[in-house]
Amino acid sequence: MAAGQRINGIFGPKWEFRITSGVEVQSTDDFIADPPLKSRQRDKSVIGWCPSLWVLLTLIVAASFAVRVAALAYWRTGAIESEGAEYARLAENLRNGVGYVGIAVSGPEVNFPPLFPLLIAMTSFVTHNYEWAGRVVALVLGAFLPLPVFGIASRLFNRRVGFIAAILTLLHPLLVNLSFTVFSEGPYFTALLSAVYVVVRALNQRSTKPWLLVGGAFGLSYLLRAEAASAFAIAVLFALAFTEGNRTVRFKRAASAILVFLALALPEIIFIYRSTGKVGLEEKSTIFFYTARRILAAERTPGVVYGSPGGKYEVASPEANVESSQSWEEKSAFYGIDSLLKGTGTAMRPFVETIQETRMNAKDLFLFAKAVGRNTPGLFRQLSSDWLGAPLLPALALLGALRRPWRAPKASSRLFVMLLAAIPFVANPLALLPGDPRYSFVFVPLLSIWAANGLFEVGGWTKATSAAAGWKVLAGPTVSRCIVPALIGLAMIVSPLKGVRRVGEFREGALPTRVDKELGSWIGHQQNRPVRIMDLQIPLAYHAGAQFSHFPYSTSELALRYLDAAQVDYIILRRGEAFTQYYEEWLKRGIPDPRAELLHVSPGVDAKFAIYRWHRAG
Repeated sequence: MAAGQRINGIFGPKWEFRITSGVEVQSTDDFIADPPLKSRQRDKSVIGWCPSLWVLLTLIVAASFAVRVAALAYWRTGAIESEGAEYARLAENLRNGVGYVGIAVSGPEVNFPPLFPLLIAMTSFVTHNYEWAGRVVALVLGAFLPLPVFGIASRLFNRRVGFIAAILTLLHPLLVNLSFTVFSEGPYFTALLSAVYVVVRALNQRSTKPWLLVGGAFGLSYLLRAEAASAFAIAVLFALAFTEGNRTVRFKRAASAILVFLALALPEIIFIYRSTGKVGLEEKSTIFFYTARRILAAERTPGVVYGSPGGKYEVASPEANVESSQSWEEKSAFYGIDSLLKGTGTAMRPFVETIQETRMNAKDLFLFAKAVGRNTPGLFRQLSSDWLGAPLLPALALLGALRRPWRAPKASSRLFVMLLAAIPFVANPLALLPGDPRYSFVFVPLLSIWAANGLFEVGGWTKATSAAAGWKVLAGPTVSRCIVPALIGLAMIVSPLKGVRRVGEFREGALPTRVDKELGSWIGHQQNRPVRIMDLQIPLAYHAGAQFSHFPYSTSELALRYLDAAQVDYIILRRGEAFTQYYEEWLKRGIPDPRAELLHVSPGVDAKFAIYRWHRAG
């Protein structure tokens, strides 16, 4: 019989076994990764805080900030990203008292929650530039991401695993790139994983008070991205099913979290109701359901006339399209107009109008199931993407999750964190539409937690195997537990580097797009009043201080008539781009209307763009 004694250190618990019977027992390596805890008190001592730990975590945050600043200085930026332009214009309009309206769609912006634009607006008092305010917010909050990751991994496994997970999130190229783009994902991941850490702590505490903090943390996450509501729902179910106490106590915990969450979400709920007349936490799902229904309708009846929700009709014909990254069904669904020049595509009409007109019926449920069934495999394929770090990151995460049996009290916490990986599948509105990598970015920090334990297990396996085989060089703790896992981790960090820079979302704001920013600034300096620019991409219009209008998916005749209806002032044609047949003809032969005046800016700009000033009637 062996007796064990635990020795606590900065990097986690160690277990020392003494032999009392004179017979040697099995190696204790297995107990290091997941020591058998006998009480809640012991679980608390495993991850207790001390001054030296605070120093190490401070250094990690400082290193995280330094890595992101260095990456920004190395790669630099071009134009603001398309979605970033919407967030930055929302912040600008909020600060100027215009209201919660954006750049691309008229009317209230009910698609994006308000916290990120509010943070940009507040930071703009320091930066005096809304684009850089957005980048600063993303950089600062992104630099803090290793902290909640460390806390979660320490609770699920031990402190050594926590440090490994923190370093992985500190260095992963995708998370680093997110930190200087004006996307909400970077700040959202920090807020979401902070909320997850609070849940992991609350699951093993008897008090109801931690669940108030759970509701608050998820409320802030929801105000960054509405998908957090799904994670919060899972947390509430765990409060009811996996915490100690009778039903009344569990219900109080769940109710406390829900009340605080709703208190924070209430202003957004009221805004949505006043704008649309509907009560809900979000309306993004409605917008994408409307789009998916139109895509599937076009697939069922290609090349024929079909109805729009407003009662008018349009022609969705594949002959109007040329080769591009989007199918003609998608283009019609996003950018369609009818014969009366009224927008029917999602991007061509106010979101409020789309939401008010969209109703679901039994037939639509079949369309919904078809869309989800068709596009969900694409989400699974993201797990093998080069930008993720496949195959190392998913493989190590699987090893870290399933290498050993889960013991109480950590089993419920691990199950909760594992279920969060289902959010891109159950809460992602784009499951209705062809996949977008951005909705799978959340896999990176979540998988890093499990992969950190996988690397720890690799170290333990290397030590045990080397000792059994007599490989003295590898059996040493420095080589087996540090150098070997570090090399594998380094390969996992380096491998997605090129893939990340090829992701479309990061190419949008890369240095080659600086010409878009320069042309937009040039147009802005020519004007003494607000203008509207028609383009295939939003950023140029943002840098011109203009409103944006997308080219309609239609015939050339309807497109020319639509220019007046949309009150367009400038038309930007991008050489080498494909959209419709008329777009290609306009590039080759010019816009067939005397009101279109071709402008010449500079040889470099003219080689990439054809810029027209549109002189509207009257």
